[in-house]
Amino acid sequence: MTLGVAVLGTGRLGGRYVEIVKETPGTTMKVVAEPREEQVAPLKMSHPDVDFVADYREILNRDDVHVVIGTLPHWLHKQASIDAAQSGKHVYLEKPMAVYLSECDEMLDAARRNGVKLMTAHTQRYFPTVRKMKEIADSKRLGELIMAHEMWHKPLNPGARPPWMLDRTKGGGMGQMDGTHLIDRLLWIFGNDVATVSGITDNFCFPNVHADDTGMCLIRWKSGKAAVISRIGWKTGVTRYGAEYFFTAGQAKYRNAYGPLDEQETSFWIGTDEKWRPQTIEQHDPMTLEFREFVDSVQRNDHDTPVPQLHGRNVMAVLDAWERSHKSGLEETPDIR
Repeated sequence: MTLGVAVLGTGRLGGRYVEIVKETPGTTMKVVAEPREEQVAPLKMSHPDVDFVADYREILNRDDVHVVIGTLPHWLHKQASIDAAQSGKHVYLEKPMAVYLSECDEMLDAARRNGVKLMTAHTQRYFPTVRKMKEIADSKRLGELIMAHEMWHKPLNPGARPPWMLDRTKGGGMGQMDGTHLIDRLLWIFGNDVATVSGITDNFCFPNVHADDTGMCLIRWKSGKAAVISRIGWKTGVTRYGAEYFFTAGQAKYRNAYGPLDEQETSFWIGTDEKWRPQTIEQHDPMTLEFREFVDSVQRNDHDTPVPQLHGRNVMAVLDAWERSHKSGLEETPDIR
């Protein structure tokens, strides 16, 4: 069966998804929903075969749409996902799943009641570097995984962001935008059996912004393993984007290209005997690969999706515990399911 696809929103990623759908076997790009005419004018010129509507609700009763890709601002994820599920559409939703943990449960309940899939597209687990780290951890090539440090240090540039990205109540802040990526990677590689989370998350760099720019947390697993996340949207500094993982028989680290410096290259190394040795990593487009796997799972009518449907919720459970820990000053237990 060929799946008709609608894209909701054309912000930083919506336009790219139009191309991805057209490149994905078994799908047909049907319609884009976007109220901002200035935003969609170039897409209309480039894709005359695609319908464009201002309100996503106009596509809900279309029989030729089977999958909805949500690239809306975070605070619109909940209602759009529930509306799509109640209309019998499968939902492929850009991360984070929602603004608050409680919203995730409402969304998943709507999908279950209506017999559709709702997957949060945590694209960074499809990065070649992250997949390489997962392969090393699973293979025990460097022994048992002990601990890790995931980092994303970059400029915030508040003036270049839409207002909602600077408002935590609408899903703004570096925890939602960047922290959820890092949590996803850790849960995928370490597992879901998180015991406690403790940390800070605040707007230290930009005190007039009503969303976090800085955060650090310690995640402890029931096995005794642990990982640290550090993230900051700075006024001035040096970009660092990657991770270091520590095993009983060596270390591994990666860096993902991000920022203007020449040294910001995508690379992977294994460290033993006081030497870092570069590793070859596969090359592919993460967004395309993830969407194709989702489409395949829907067409096969799999029980679950490539990124498990509960995973998006579990990422938000860790972020929720992180934010609660900042307020309480204590270790908090995430509501993992």
